[in-house]
This record gives sequence, structure tokens and C-alpha cells, in this order.
Amino acid sequence: MASVTNWIEHLSTDVDAATEGVQVGSIYPGVGTEGILVLVLVVLWIGWHFISNMQEKSKSEAIARRRPGSNDWKSNVTDG
Repeated sequence: MASVTNWIEHLSTDVDAATEGVQVGSIYPGVGTEGILVLVLVVLWIGWHFISNMQEKSKSEAIARRRPGSNDWKSNVTDG
């Protein structure tokens, strides 16, 4: 049984398909798209922060408009 000692040379050298096999190019799908995927991820990450900030701001403004007093939280506590 033959073994491969230098994988970089094995994967990047053109050989005769009849005797050695076919040259291996890409070893996983999507080779070369890493930069685009990172860019998409950064845009989604910033967008998520922007949307969550808007939602939290609107909830905080709604609570501020009600002007709850310092003891209003007591009416939300059930007798146990």
C-alpha cells in the first residue's frame, strides 16, 4: 500500500490519471468565498445591533412616557 508523505505536493501536482489519480483542486465547497462571507457576516452583525438598539429604545421610551413611580413595581408582584 502506497502512502503520501508530502500532501501539499500530492494535492498540487498534475499526475497521470491512469497511474496515480486525478489532481485534487478544491478540497471543500465554496473555496474563495470566505471574504464575501465575512463581509456578509459583519453587515448582519451591525444590522442586528442597529435593529435591537431601535427596539430597546422604543420600549424604553414607552416606559418613560408612562412615568412610573418608584413604588409602581409593587403592583406587579403577586401575593405568594
